[in-house]
Amino acid sequence: MRRLLLPSILLLLAACARENPSAPQPTLIVLEAASPATRAYDPDENKITDYNLLIFNRQGFLEERVYVPARALKLSGGKVIYRTELLQGAPYIILAAANLGYELPCHSLEEALQYRYYMAYPDEYTQGMPMAAYLDAAGANEEGVISVKLQRLMARIDLNIDRTALSKDVNFKVREVLVGGCPSSAFLFQNNKVAHNGQLFINGFQRNGNQVNPLNQDVSLGISGSIRLYLLENCQGDLLENVETDSGKVFTEGLYNQVCSYLELRAEYSSGSYHTRPGSRLVYRFYLGEDRNNFDVERNCIYTITVKPEGSGLSEDSWRVDKSQVVAGSGY
Repeated sequence: MRRLLLPSILLLLAACARENPSAPQPTLIVLEAASPATRAYDPDENKITDYNLLIFNRQGFLEERVYVPARALKLSGGKVIYRTELLQGAPYIILAAANLGYELPCHSLEEALQYRYYMAYPDEYTQGMPMAAYLDAAGANEEGVISVKLQRLMARIDLNIDRTALSKDVNFKVREVLVGGCPSSAFLFQNNKVAHNGQLFINGFQRNGNQVNPLNQDVSLGISGSIRLYLLENCQGDLLENVETDSGKVFTEGLYNQVCSYLELRAEYSSGSYHTRPGSRLVYRFYLGEDRNNFDVERNCIYTITVKPEGSGLSEDSWRVDKSQVVAGSGY
């Protein structure tokens, strides 16, 4: 499984030089977004509609608190510019957030670090994907610029299907994909970990209908197109040891069964021997993470996952493959 950092949006702080290094300096804060996403049902991952900025001095005292809502947001050459004054050569703690839709109610560094952002529903990103950044001891470079990279609070999963190992008589059509253990909130300025099921959506992020059509259409022999799914960060860490097979990465009960994030594929199935009844589904589930022992889903990352059913596609009888809705008899 491959993990790549998403392209970052830049927050640039440019200071103009003066003779007195301790005097307040004219400062520009510039937010710049890249090209929009291309699929109609995918979010624009680079969109900025509003932003918050908290600037603390080296002692942790708040010097400036800024919120620019969508109605006041102005672009200049594709960039958002905020003008202020900062001391040249003095280190600052800079916290930034974008696309929250409201002003952060934080007046201290401690409040900001403990602040949790809540989503009303799993795909609440029409105003832009929530983003945040924390920069400690920020100082200008030789050009008088401080660069802060805004990170998306959500991870992206690029999912496709490899049917090359399925038996020739098997028909495996995906009808729905959803995220189980899908966080409903996340810390803005520190890593996020779901602690209990009260921090999860009852129904997580999902794709269905025409949105999953690419999974049933080949882009090369036996390899489907891909779809994108999103979820807030959920870093559970290494919870298992020496797991050698995919089927070994599973929790069927207990806290980890509730708080770890997983994908669930629901498919229509038919072969020469078995089939799903109309409206019923064969279900595939698997936990997310860096490897078979790990359960981290990090913010601002892309996870590329290929599901490869083999043989009949029914070989495993466990939580991972739920074939309770599959009955004997040809589905043709």
